[in-house]
Amino acid sequence: MRKETDFECLMNARCVDQGYCGSLQNGGFVHVTDFIPKRGYVRVDEFLDWVFWAEGDICEGPLAMRRRELLRGLFLRHMGSDTVFAGRLQRPRRNAGRRAMPQETKA
Repeated sequence: MRKETDFECLMNARCVDQGYCGSLQNGGFVHVTDFIPKRGYVRVDEFLDWVFWAEGDICEGPLAMRRRELLRGLFLRHMGSDTVFAGRLQRPRRNAGRRAMPQETKA
């Protein structure tokens, strides 16, 4: 069994533990990963904005600021920095590193 990546641990803590799993908006499901770029760097504050956008939530007021600080702590604990390469915020590809099975040929 493979070990979960830092990002998978963060996603689990964000969704399962805190309830920020995305939402239905305009007829489609929106998830924080929809906003993460393929390249470049992502700051914790950008990631937090995306979490709230994916929830369809406006991060204003004292309660929202407490939630934001809690999520900031999760990001720092799991990712180890307040800025990370966007590639670290991607789910691993399934079967990564596995060789393709040769196709059977008909005789």
